Amino acid sequence: MPKLCTHCGADCTDSKRFKDAQGHYTCAKCYDRLKYGLPIQRDSEADQGVPIALADEVPIEGERLPCPRCKHEIAAGETVCRNCRYDIAIGAAPPAPADQVSRPCGKCGYDMKGLALSAACPECGADKHTRDRARKEKTHNQFEMFYKEPLIYAASGLAALVVIRLIHGDMQKLVIDFLAIGVSVPLGLVAYWVFSVVFAGGLDQGWTLAAANFLAVFAVSWAVDTVFTYIPVPFFGWFISLIVYYGMLKHRLDLDGWVDALVLTIILRIIQFATLIGVAILISKLI
Repeated sequence: MPKLCTHCGADCTDSKRFKDAQGHYTCAKCYDRLKYGLPIQRDSEADQGVPIALADEVPIEGERLPCPRCKHEIAAGETVCRNCRYDIAIGAAPPAPADQVSRPCGKCGYDMKGLALSAACPECGADKHTRDRARKEKTHNQFEMFYKEPLIYAASGLAALVVIRLIHGDMQKLVIDFLAIGVSVPLGLVAYWVFSVVFAGGLDQGWTLAAANFLAVFAVSWAVDTVFTYIPVPFFGWFISLIVYYGMLKHRLDLDGWVDALVLTIILRIIQFATLIGVAILISKLI
């Protein structure tokens, strides 16, 4: 009497099989697929996505075969590829729980979900070292593209502010300036979020990039304002300061309409002066 696999229907009389308490048989192939949580494939079903090894393709002792998935050699007497974990006996790579997250290749972007962390990319062949290096280069390029310029503006503005205050010997005002700028950045982010939701329909920049740009705007505009406190120019100084503020804000936040830029400029200028006054009062009480 033939011993049929209850899962795929294959005759496993003369092959390795497993028998449960109810007397039902499971062939070795279905047993491995069930063990790894893979779907059962019946003999009548064709695998559309992954090549299934034939019986004579399973390596025997002393023989090496290329992996159908990544083309690396499978060691003699083994059925599982050490590079990508593809098992030619079951026609799939058993999933590893730690690897079941989307992991784009740092070089070509191929999703390596399900592959070992040390496996080479099946798409471009990059090893882990190459992928990590490419990912670091992309991160560096993103920093160069988005963050370097606003941070240079911020550093220049803060340096100018320090020089101006030191020349006039106003160390207390310098401390107030730095504290006020530090408080104004998060308040500016909140105002930017409210403004974007109400007027623009959503944020155009991420929080970290927006924070860097706000720091640049506040640092430069603060330095310009400080210059005109020591060189009073009726109306003209205030106008120049507003133009600098408006221009930097529109450019750094990539605002399209001049009305949006003007409204946000007014809101942030109010926040800036209110913060400056609040910090100055607090410092005066502490000293």
